[in-house]
Amino acid sequence: MELIQAYLAQHPDASFSEIGNLLGVSKQRAYQMSKVLVNTNAPLTERELTILRYIASGNTNKQIAQTFGVTESTIKNQVTTILAKLNANNRTHAAISAMQQGIISVEELKLVKTASKQLLP
Repeated sequence: MELIQAYLAQHPDASFSEIGNLLGVSKQRAYQMSKVLVNTNAPLTERELTILRYIASGNTNKQIAQTFGVTESTIKNQVTTILAKLNANNRTHAAISAMQQGIISVEELKLVKTASKQLLP
C-alpha cells in the first residue's frame, strides 16, 4: 500500500493499469488495492473480523472460500482490505496485530478451529 501511495504522490494521474504494472497485478486488483487506501482508518466489518479469525486459525484462502461458499478471489480481495485496515504486511502480521490490539481473542480462535474441522474435509 505504501508503494501505491508513493507512486500516486509522484504520478497523481496514474491509471490503474500503470499501478497494476508497477505492482505486478491486474488492473482490477490495482483498483481494489487503491480503493482500500481511502478507507484504511475504517474499522473492520463483521465479515472481515470473521475472515481474520479464520486466517489467525491457520485456514488458507481456499478453505475460507469453501466455508463461506464464495470464490477464492473474493477472499483474496477481503484479505487485502483487512491487511490495509490493520496496516499489516501479511496474514501473520495481521493476526498477531489483531490479537495484540484485542480485536480477536484466543477463545474466538478456538471456536473457529472447531467450526473449521467440522466444515472442511
